[in-house]
Amino acid sequence: MLYAAKYLWYADMFAVKLLGRSMTGATYARLPFGPQLNNYRDLLEDIQNADPEQAEPLSMEELDIIRRISQTFPEDRMVYDAAHKEPAWLETSNGDFISYSWADQIDARLQ
Repeated sequence: MLYAAKYLWYADMFAVKLLGRSMTGATYARLPFGPQLNNYRDLLEDIQNADPEQAEPLSMEELDIIRRISQTFPEDRMVYDAAHKEPAWLETSNGDFISYSWADQIDARLQ
């Protein structure tokens, strides 16, 4: 979950920045090891029990954001390090929500 949460956070933040909405609607918190799903422990059972047939397909724009994130951060450590340099993480107090209002201030540049 450590690295996956950072990829997901970037996907949601870039979706807000580029599409005006997040992909998942998830909330994130500032934790010592970077942005993390705010309630990930509560979500694990729901995710494990979810019916994949009920999921909405991703749009072409969402798929493009995911592709660009994977190109920008081809190694897990890269996304971890980048997230720890983001103003959204640096300027949010430990344990507090990271607002989507930070999306326009993301420093990472997608390839």
